Amino acid sequence: MFKKVILATATLFFSMSATVGQTAEFGTEAEAKVMIERAINLVKSDKIRALDAFTDLEGGFGYKDLYVFCFDTKGVLLAHPTQLGMNGSELMDEDGVSIWSLVSSVGKGEIKKITYKLVRPTTGSEETYTKTSFVTKVRNMYCGVGFYAE
Repeated sequence: MFKKVILATATLFFSMSATVGQTAEFGTEAEAKVMIERAINLVKSDKIRALDAFTDLEGGFGYKDLYVFCFDTKGVLLAHPTQLGMNGSELMDEDGVSIWSLVSSVGKGEIKKITYKLVRPTTGSEETYTKTSFVTKVRNMYCGVGFYAE
């Protein structure tokens, strides 16, 4: 039961479903890479404006099923379109992998690809899919953009 609750929470956290309004198209690895690079530049320029833009999906930060998420160093979600303020430090994927451990392992200035398995809500199925996120540490936050492998 506990595993299902954690999995459901993780699915909600990393999903966009109707939030972006485009469930028919999915973001690619190349598009996710461009978005994280844009996000890094905005965070370096204006952290508060960046967090607002990421949460509100403004300025191209809500494209297809791609979006930016940011955690503080304790795992609290500072930017996310639907799960703002959630404590992600206990997020687990389908195989019991700690998503927070993957995210928080990234060094400052590094962009690292992390991979985990989640239900893809836009499919309407309980089948799990591999999701990869580009994650970085910038201005004492961990930010990322994830895409589903086809």
